[in-house]
Parts: sequence; C-alpha cells; structure tokens
Amino acid sequence: MPGSDSTAHKSKSRRPKYSQFSQQELPAFKLILTPGYVISTFIVVGLIFVPIGLISLFASETVVEIVDRYDNECIPKDFRDNRVEFIKNKQTNKSCTRTFTVPKQMKSPIFIYYQLENFYQNHRRYVKSRSDKQLQSKKNAAHIRECKPMGETDNKDPIIPCGLIAWSLFNDTYGFSVKGKDLKVNKRDIAWGSDKNYKFGADVFPKNFQVGDVGGKSLNSSIPAAWGSIILVLEQKLNSNTRKIN
Repeated sequence: MPGSDSTAHKSKSRRPKYSQFSQQELPAFKLILTPGYVISTFIVVGLIFVPIGLISLFASETVVEIVDRYDNECIPKDFRDNRVEFIKNKQTNKSCTRTFTVPKQMKSPIFIYYQLENFYQNHRRYVKSRSDKQLQSKKNAAHIRECKPMGETDNKDPIIPCGLIAWSLFNDTYGFSVKGKDLKVNKRDIAWGSDKNYKFGADVFPKNFQVGDVGGKSLNSSIPAAWGSIILVLEQKLNSNTRKIN
C-alpha cells in the first residue's frame, strides 16, 4: 500500500533531526574592529607593558659584563697555524695571563662563565658514546659496549672513562687577581646533587685513558673520573660552566 511504503522509507532515513546545532544556526558574536576599539586596546597594552620594558631595560643596563676571548692571543705565533701541535707538545708553556679593566663597580656575587663555540654535542654517535654504568662503580669497568670507538686499548684493556665524550673534556683552569691579590673562587655547587650522589661513583678512577696520540693533558689517576664526567654532563645541559666570586 502507498502508506506502508512511505513509512518504511522514513524509518530507513539517516537524516539527522533538525536542530540549530546540526544546521549551524546557533547565534554567534563577531567582533567588529572599529578604529576606536583598536586604538583603545593598544593604549591599554602600552600602559601595561611599557613600564615593564623600562624596568627590564634599566635592570639590564646595571649589569656589568666583561667578555675576554683568549684562544688566539694565548697561543704563540709559531703555533697559530698548527694549534693541535701546540696542545700535544709537552715542551710548550700553556699558561696565559690576561689583563682587563672593569669599567664599573661589580657587586658580589660575581659569576664567571666559559663559552664554547663550534662544539657540537647533539650528534647521535657522540651522545651515545659514554657508559654511565661504568662511572657508577669500579665493578662496572668492563661495561664499554656503548663507548665505541674509544672503549678499549689495543691490548683489549677497558678505558676509564670511555667514550668520545670523555675525550672532548674541556679542562682549562682559571685564576683571578686584583692588584696582585688573588681572588677566592667558589667552585662548589656547580653540579647537580643527583649527579654527585647517585649517577657517578667516587671510587671510579681514570685508567688507560691517555693511551695513544690523542688529546692534550692526561687525567690525574688519583682523582675520581666521575668529577670530570660531571663537568661534561653540565656542558651538555648548559653549554657553560659557572664559577662564583664572593
């Protein structure tokens, strides 16, 4: 019958029920950006942020910063074309004295940083070339699987600390003086407590490290290798090390 066909057609229909939401007929508000509204907004934003900017500018102007680059001036002219030879040569004097003038009064504490350029630490092979397990305890000296190609010597003895990261340790040391009087530099609390207490062990000492014709200065076998690794971790995370003069 015609009536039954129309009823069956309606029951199979997938048409949604009519509503303002399904038909996108809900009332909406559209802001009209009139010149007066835009100008008022900029004035309010300026009144808020201009004083903040002036305070920040004044604070930055009071900071006394001195930058001294010494990598070129501290190398003798005969070795400036071959700096690797200067580093490897044990007969060369690698100490250097730099004199600079502080233009303004510097209030304590004074923070001292070193900055490294062209020192890329995000290469996958470089980042993986370190054994954290080896640095936790002397019992794990043979854990060098992650340290290729600097994992063991030609005699198959494990290198402590192993890996490429340990071979790129930045080991310059600094001292400061004013009018011939040495300044005391506070080197404490430059490493995170978790690194000192949990990640690195105090019973791990350098061994078989300076074997071959790579690197500059040898590591002191009486100082735990973990301290050098802590500095390396700081370099990876901060790209700088901090010293404070009280």
